[in-house]
Amino acid sequence: MSDEKKVTGPEDLGALLERVQAEASKAGEYLDLARRAKADFINYQDRVKRDRQLWRKEALEGFMLDLLPALDGLSLAKFEDPKLVEALRLVEKEFVRVLAKAGVTPIDTAGKPFDPQFHDAVAVDSGGTTLEEVRRGWMIDGYVLRAASVRIVKPPA
Repeated sequence: MSDEKKVTGPEDLGALLERVQAEASKAGEYLDLARRAKADFINYQDRVKRDRQLWRKEALEGFMLDLLPALDGLSLAKFEDPKLVEALRLVEKEFVRVLAKAGVTPIDTAGKPFDPQFHDAVAVDSGGTTLEEVRRGWMIDGYVLRAASVRIVKPPA
């Protein structure tokens, strides 16, 4: 047997209408809950994505700060054998290429005016060019990881 009863009069019709309205109200509440749950889940996914990006950035930053002194040493290496020098330059070039894929790029200082956001002044001399790089600076995804150490060269008076 079913719960449905035959409508026999206006009283039954009124009761049926009240039941339908109550069920519609309950369905609306469930739909509201479902929409809120969906919005909460989307917000959760966005938060997890942001957290993962932050963790990646922090891990890469820590790794890079450990690696940069070795890369600096590679750049500064001086040898008599031109083949060895060329091999080291190729290794350095490959390092820079791989780092660029990860969003890590050197700060360009050649012929640039001094900018304290990107450069640390380690000396001031008089001479011809604006900056002379002492130690290469690096950026990760547009922010400075390590400022370039530069010698500021003032033009003659």
